[in-house]
Amino acid sequence: MEKKSVVRPKLTFKELFSAYPVTFFSIAVSLILCFVTFFYNYKIALGELAVIVVLLIFALSVKDFQFKRMIARINACQNFISAENGNGLENFSIPVVIFGSDSKIIWCNHAFRKEFVSGTPPLSDNIIQFTSGIGAEKIRELDTFECEYNGKCYTAFHSFTEYKKQMLYALYFIEDTELKNFRELYRNSRPVVMFMTFDFAEENFRNLRESQVSEIISGVEGLAENWFAKYDCLIRKLGNGKFMLVTDKQNSEKMKADKFSVLSAVRNYAYGGKKAGITLSVGASVGENVTECENFAKQALDMALGRGGDQVAFNNGHNDYSFFGGVSQSSEKRTKVRARIVSTAICQIISGADNVLVMGHRNSDLDAVGAAVGVAEICASLGKDCRIVLDKATTLASPLISHLNGTSLEDKFISPDESEDMVGKNTLLVIVDTHRGSFLEAPQIFDKISKVVVIDHHRKTVDHISKAVVFYHEPNASSASEMVTELIEYMQNGISISQKSADALLSGIMLDTKSFVMKTGVATFEAAAYLRAAGADTVAVKRLFSNSLKTQKEKSEVVKKSVIFDGSAVGVVDFESENVRIIAGQAADELLSVDGVEASYILFKTDDTINISARSYGSVNVQLVMENMGGGGHRTMAACQMQGVTFEEALDRLKKSIKAVKLLNE
Repeated sequence: MEKKSVVRPKLTFKELFSAYPVTFFSIAVSLILCFVTFFYNYKIALGELAVIVVLLIFALSVKDFQFKRMIARINACQNFISAENGNGLENFSIPVVIFGSDSKIIWCNHAFRKEFVSGTPPLSDNIIQFTSGIGAEKIRELDTFECEYNGKCYTAFHSFTEYKKQMLYALYFIEDTELKNFRELYRNSRPVVMFMTFDFAEENFRNLRESQVSEIISGVEGLAENWFAKYDCLIRKLGNGKFMLVTDKQNSEKMKADKFSVLSAVRNYAYGGKKAGITLSVGASVGENVTECENFAKQALDMALGRGGDQVAFNNGHNDYSFFGGVSQSSEKRTKVRARIVSTAICQIISGADNVLVMGHRNSDLDAVGAAVGVAEICASLGKDCRIVLDKATTLASPLISHLNGTSLEDKFISPDESEDMVGKNTLLVIVDTHRGSFLEAPQIFDKISKVVVIDHHRKTVDHISKAVVFYHEPNASSASEMVTELIEYMQNGISISQKSADALLSGIMLDTKSFVMKTGVATFEAAAYLRAAGADTVAVKRLFSNSLKTQKEKSEVVKKSVIFDGSAVGVVDFESENVRIIAGQAADELLSVDGVEASYILFKTDDTINISARSYGSVNVQLVMENMGGGGHRTMAACQMQGVTFEEALDRLKKSIKAVKLLNE
């Protein structure tokens, strides 16, 4: 078959000048010089002209050779693509398609037409129908990408070039359906280990016979076992109410899709016409091997229990957690034994330190400062120098700090900048009322100290402090001040605290319990009784919660403008105030007293951040609402912060989160 070739074009003078401007300029200059020389010596001028002609002939010969070689390359490229050559791109073994920057197809080879078109015209000439919706702009950003078409999987490679200021793209498709099916099978068969435990309070069974208790527990365990058995699980009982399960990722994804409905089934289990009061907590983890899964699953179970139980904490790998459930009140299962053990351990650690720094969360409140004062009293009884790191410009506990003036505690408060000079190799940092490093009053101090003790009552979050030598965490406690009071009460040698310190601890308890209304257990009243016996002045503590007339009016204005949305009261502090945080918190508390309001949310702005204070009486888990928006807290009191958003955008996200949690409750 005769090979087609590119016809050599006839070039105009203008095209030649555009192609070789330097050559034409040199010839023009040489001719001018030759013309000038002619008037002085025509023989020399003729010699120069002869040299110019020879050089011109040589230059044209070189250019002609280069032009012929270029034509040959063009012919070779055309033959490379042409179907007339069996080895060309047209008959290349893999599908190839060329398209422009507008994603419109320009050319495709025989393999592409056979694989993708199959003799029928495509729906359009746009490439996105073959690339799972990925267009030219996105393709250029990717080295390779995966796509599907007509039930087959492909990995696509691309190259691009510029032609007449337009981009041209070439895609090369490698069909690897079977390989990807094996990959998916491998991923789905990855092991998943779960640890399951049943939560209940012994008081629920106090009036039942042993046989009835056994029947209830057996019934609940059988209910859970039957549910997990539907998903091809290996189940082994480890002890009373404790199980270990092994399955694969494919079945665990089915459980997630069902949102672990076993949680509500166990929660609603009834005996004798009454709910048994038992909940289920599960820690699960996927991993590369069973040993890794087991370790991570144990951590996940601790996370589930630390968040109040009645939920599944699923570690998806790399400390990425998914949570399911967590809609019921957690039962109080605290013991004095643990408080005594922790008290002894903390005293030993303090005794072995050179000095102690105590720190709470940013914008510290009465609970954080009260707990810090209690820790300072413990350190004083052990003869250790202690300082409380506090930013007086942002604290919400200014009335309490003023209340402590004139006592030995007045000099204990130092700023974050001053605390940096007190950090040594054997300095102990005690963190109270938070367990998240990002929430600390002075994160830079936390980074410099290796010996850390955490005392907190908030429900556990994924980014909790992991380097603590003692992590005293009680999500069932009302406040950090209550926990510190227990530690003081159960110290082996016993200490006596001052009246002002007792006031500080009692104010922290009253703040977080809303004057013994919210999340108040037996241990809360025992701690309050201990503080009252230590000289706490309830009238003085009550005065710490007093507002100025201006603040009271501003709070009333926020309450007045609030609206009801889906059973929740939502308000906005749309004015500037130096007490904006106090106003928001108190307005949220007051809105709970409105008939039909199950939860309240107050939005306010500080700098470029939109803050939300959330409150409830327990029927709505505001922690879940705030976690959906990047915040946290506990069931009845939570908060979040959002940067770079407007009030309107924050309200929209809040409403979506409220609806999502309401669906979860249903």
